[in-house]
Amino acid sequence: MKRTVSFLVALAVVGLSVPGFADPPGKFKGGIKDVLTSPLQISDSVRTETKHAKFLPFAIVGGLLKGTFYMAKQVVDGTLNVVTSPLDVFHK
Repeated sequence: MKRTVSFLVALAVVGLSVPGFADPPGKFKGGIKDVLTSPLQISDSVRTETKHAKFLPFAIVGGLLKGTFYMAKQVVDGTLNVVTSPLDVFHK
């Protein structure tokens, strides 16, 4: 069991680091952009929910919850892009 878990962890590390060599500067800039623009997800979700809602208070609360979830998802995705991009490319 211990051997299987360590194998899966090693596989996950390799799987997350290999795509980072595809377009390092673009991946790094895209990750920074994702982190910086993530709060816009909340306003977009609230606007969308209130546009299609029949009862406004539930729409606002639902939009806030949905937007917060998508914002956190975008922050994690952007952070992973920044961390897995090889930074030594910029020092050439």
